[in-house]
Amino acid sequence: MGINNVLHRRQYKIVIDDTINGLNLDTLGDLGIWSNPKNKHYLVTLRSNEDPNTDIGKFIKAFEKKTGLTSDNFTIQSQTGPLTLQRAVDDEWF
Repeated sequence: MGINNVLHRRQYKIVIDDTINGLNLDTLGDLGIWSNPKNKHYLVTLRSNEDPNTDIGKFIKAFEKKTGLTSDNFTIQSQTGPLTLQRAVDDEWF
């Protein structure tokens, strides 16, 4: 595995609506590596650049199926990593 494969993976920032209690990250583990840095804010990093969910449309469909949410309940942004603290500040991801 090359260094670029490790450092530059697709990431999605998901912000859920205030009316939603939260996400059960245990049930979403097969979609990627999840973190919850802020209330109602989630970051998922795909495990591989060959993951079919690098296509945002496929990811959204899988996410909606697993969570039962619709596009009215969340916003999503995609980015190819790495997400560093400086990049988060510069891009205002959070």
